Amino acid sequence: MTRIYFGGLSDEPVPGDYDGNRTTDIGIFRPASGLWAIRGYTRAYFGGSYDLPEPGDYNGNGTTDISIFRDYSGLWAVRGMTRSYFGRIDDSPAPGYYDGDSTKNIGIFRESTGLWAVRGVTRLYFGSTGDTIVPGDYTGGGTWETGIFRPASGLWAIRGFTRSYFGGISDRPVIGDYNGVGRNNIGIFRESSGLWAIHGVSRLYYGNSGDIPVNR
Repeated sequence: MTRIYFGGLSDEPVPGDYDGNRTTDIGIFRPASGLWAIRGYTRAYFGGSYDLPEPGDYNGNGTTDISIFRDYSGLWAVRGMTRSYFGRIDDSPAPGYYDGDSTKNIGIFRESTGLWAVRGVTRLYFGSTGDTIVPGDYTGGGTWETGIFRPASGLWAIRGFTRSYFGGISDRPVIGDYNGVGRNNIGIFRESSGLWAIHGVSRLYYGNSGDIPVNR
């Protein structure tokens, strides 16, 4: 579709629909300064070097909100909306649309115990140390399921839905709706070769060593 240059070496990609026009905008978060730069739309400073960017629609108005998770204190801060504390220093952020509406829920995964805690929605145990979390809507029902990818064995386990083996220890999970049917597909990106492999859909080569996959 396009090739453009935006951002630099230490920036993190934060794509999303920040202006509500149903088109994903290119955006970066620069941890060193807290800069959020959304191409053609806005620049703002929010968060800092210890924060993890977690953009999403946290108020259900159809636009992506600038948001961070500060793991050492459990702070969730959504720009212009709210600040709350949920989680602790060893938790991974796991926000998502877990209750079937258009509002993103704050959530964490605690690797040491396999705990998933979604604020105001649920607490459950699924997964263990070494797993990468891959929540998403794998059934097409409009509600996200909890899921894990276990690089050591290539296991994908989606709670209440499926278990399969796809990929391996050097692969990065890249889930998304790659065939336009309204549900997420299992997929991996292999940086060493630029391989994108989408389970049951496609295999192609795009990118190479040093590239960051940008999906969903």
